[in-house]
Amino acid sequence: MTYNLIYPNLNFAHKKEKGPHYEEVFEKHFHLIYELLFFVSGNVDLVLENKIYHLKPNDLVFIKPGQHHYVIPLNEETYERYVIKFPEYVIPNELLEIIKKKPTLTSINDKTIINLFASLDDHYASYQGQHLDLILENVLKIILSYYSSLEENEKNNGNVYNQKMNKVIDYINENLAEPLMIEDICKHFHYSKSYIAKEFKASLGVPIKQYIITKKILLAESLISKGNKPTEIYNNCGFEDYSTFYRNYIKIVGKAPSLGGALTIPSSDVETN
Repeated sequence: MTYNLIYPNLNFAHKKEKGPHYEEVFEKHFHLIYELLFFVSGNVDLVLENKIYHLKPNDLVFIKPGQHHYVIPLNEETYERYVIKFPEYVIPNELLEIIKKKPTLTSINDKTIINLFASLDDHYASYQGQHLDLILENVLKIILSYYSSLEENEKNNGNVYNQKMNKVIDYINENLAEPLMIEDICKHFHYSKSYIAKEFKASLGVPIKQYIITKKILLAESLISKGNKPTEIYNNCGFEDYSTFYRNYIKIVGKAPSLGGALTIPSSDVETN
């Protein structure tokens, strides 16, 4: 049984694809919301930011907003997983800070959590409409509650693609409030513009300029969600004028910035090929 249910505030999916015919899996993309990927079977590597993880059954991947990622199939085995995407406001307030600190990849041994993902199929088969939406939202909150209570169990098979670009990524994320031109980064690390452009794209699968703008817009979205006016925070995100910020915000988020406008689940992910 496979499905892809998209609600305004949630996306639940049970997906199966047999390589090498599932082209959409190769796309380098990111979300403006959180994603839980529960791996069932297959032989794939997940590339997330500048790290690569080899997935095993019952691995739970926690993908934060703005993290660029894609999957590399290693053979023609069927790639099966459950995927739940959700904005931050869905997370219960008492769990929010705990969830944010959770590791990227956790081996799930708790049968309660494993069975909760499997139960999504039964709910999909038995209910529909608003009833199904409400049930699934509550199942997500239960999953997050159990997940947040687990002791840290981060898997250590996440290998850094490129140590030099890892330092560049850290530098970018530490200086999002600055204009942060590529020339500034090159000067800081003593790299040529052509070298950093080539190495960054090879490491993350996305151009460095697009990565920087994405992170800045995510910072802006975070500030707006906390009650700051878009016209007052663009400079705090390293944009020199509001028109540039406004144009990039619409391009990435898909709508104009507005105070109190909660993120919704997009009909498709944002590709960065």
